[in-house]
Amino acid sequence: MFRLEVLPARYGDCIWLEYGSNPVRRMLIDGGAPGVYKRALKPRLQQLTDAEREFELLVVTHVDYDHIRGIIELAQDDTLPFKARDIWFNGYRHLPEPPGPKVLAGKHGELLTDIILKNGHSWNSHGFNGDAVVIPESGALPRIEFDDGLTITLMGPTIPMLADLRKDWEKSCRDINITPQELEEARAEGRFALLGDEEPPPEIKRPDIEQLLREDYSEDHSSANGSSIAFLIQYGDYRVLLAGDSHPSTLVESIKRLGEQKLKLDLCKLPHHGSRGSVSSELIQHLDCENYIFSSNGDQFQHPHPEAVARVIEYGGDKPKLWFNYSSDESLLWDDEKLRKAYAFETHYPKHEQAGLLFVKGTDE
Repeated sequence: MFRLEVLPARYGDCIWLEYGSNPVRRMLIDGGAPGVYKRALKPRLQQLTDAEREFELLVVTHVDYDHIRGIIELAQDDTLPFKARDIWFNGYRHLPEPPGPKVLAGKHGELLTDIILKNGHSWNSHGFNGDAVVIPESGALPRIEFDDGLTITLMGPTIPMLADLRKDWEKSCRDINITPQELEEARAEGRFALLGDEEPPPEIKRPDIEQLLREDYSEDHSSANGSSIAFLIQYGDYRVLLAGDSHPSTLVESIKRLGEQKLKLDLCKLPHHGSRGSVSSELIQHLDCENYIFSSNGDQFQHPHPEAVARVIEYGGDKPKLWFNYSSDESLLWDDEKLRKAYAFETHYPKHEQAGLLFVKGTDE
């Protein structure tokens, strides 16, 4: 049995994985933006017994607010017991140190670090011996085995990306003339943008796929997104890519290192919620996949961007299926029968706003 739920995580990610039987094993990847824990993740956890809330793995892909905030809220909720046998999260201790004075990491990364240390959680232990969850500069990609036959192959980040993140933490404080401890207050006052934020795209009334494909491409340069943990899950012959917010060039290089011209997948959770800088034509051309997942409600940065969707439609196979975990203005642009027939693609949406998406091995719901 293999079940993947893409919970309604607002403009972030919150992914719930179950596999095996007797017992069913579980993993949680990210916790979504503020409010997601209360509205979506906690009710899901409350359906389990205390014993069932011991997960095989908790992954916090990177420090951006729309991925880490729900995990912090979960960790601070004393009313709901939760335990993970191991946590994958690259904290400040895992970032390569550049020359010069040390600086503290961002507020939320430090807060999660404090929670992990205070509660004695296993941290980056399974497969990484407490070191950074990172791919080496050369050689085979890390392949980690879990009980009941599930394996994870790490696809990112790289060591240079983690080094860039450390520099960006320092710069983000210097540019707005605050110390790291003041980040949360600065957010509340509107003086601080999330690492990896983008300018909102122009409003588009109706997609013109040909024009969108002609738009110049520029890869996302955010160090926070570049530091994202991305991985390939394999369970039997079922394969899923969870790309976090990774840079597409990192994913393409990892696919090449696997020795595959095209990475054969059953599901792909696209990087960075389908942003124009994170879904490149080259990445999609390196995937052999039918099902592409966009996780965003369109808040903040109007993801998914139409350029990204157009690239999936053009290069994502004979008849790609686009799965949106919200029926938003941005996703409903593609719910056009003439457009779907002309370009041979399908669109799928949740049954209701809080349903999210559910994929079960062998069938989709």
